[in-house]
Amino acid sequence: MAELTATELAARLGISRRHAVELVASGTIAGRKLSSGAWLADAASVLHYEAAARRGSGGRISTATAWGLLWELSNLHASWLTPSTRWRVHRRLRTMSAEEIARTVSSRTRTHRYRAANPSKASTELIITGRAVASLLDVGLMDDIRRVCGYLPSGGDVKGYASTHFMVEDTTGLDVLYENTVPSPVKGNVMPIAVIAADLAVSPNTRERSGGLRALEKLCQQWIEANQLQR
Repeated sequence: MAELTATELAARLGISRRHAVELVASGTIAGRKLSSGAWLADAASVLHYEAAARRGSGGRISTATAWGLLWELSNLHASWLTPSTRWRVHRRLRTMSAEEIARTVSSRTRTHRYRAANPSKASTELIITGRAVASLLDVGLMDDIRRVCGYLPSGGDVKGYASTHFMVEDTTGLDVLYENTVPSPVKGNVMPIAVIAADLAVSPNTRERSGGLRALEKLCQQWIEANQLQR
C-alpha cells in the first residue's frame, strides 16, 4: 500500500478529515482525486510532510546521530558518536516513545519507490530491511520477499542501481530503495534489528507500521533494562 485515504491520513497526523483533504487538495501533500471524489495521499509525501513538521518543532537530529541511536538500540556500538553525543542518544532512548523514535530518525535517509521486473534479482545486492525481513522482529509479521526493500551498498547510486536492475520509478510502487547514509560500513546483508523496526514503523501499511512500533517499544524496554545502572 503506497497511498493513504483522507481518513487514514487524518488519523496518522492527528487532524480532522477535512484538514487532511485540504492538505492533499492544495498540494501540500502530494496525492490524487478519484472519480468518486475521494482523495488519496502519496505515502512518501506524507513522510516528507511529517519530517518537515518535526524540523519546525525543533525535533531534528543529525543523520549520524539518528543512525547512532538505531545502532545503540540494536545493542551495537556506534563508533562514530562522540562521548557527548552518545550520552544525548542514551537520554533520548530513556525518554522517547516508539512513535517519537520512528519520527525522529525517519529523515536519516530518502525513500525511492519503483516497480521491479524481477524483485528477487533486484534485491541481491541490497542490505535488506523492512518487510523483507520482518520476521526477525518477532512481532507476528512474516517476511515478504515478493517486493524489493533495502538499502544500497555504501556509495551506491539509486537511479543507477534501479536502471541496471530493471526497476521503473513509480511513486505508487511497492518496491523500495533507501539511500545509504550510514556513517560506517554495515556488516552483512541485513540491517540491524532497530533499523528494520524503524523502517516498518513509518510504513503506510497499518499492520507493518503497528508491528514496527511494537518492535521499537520492545527494543527500548530491553535497552533500558540493560542500561539502568548507567543512569
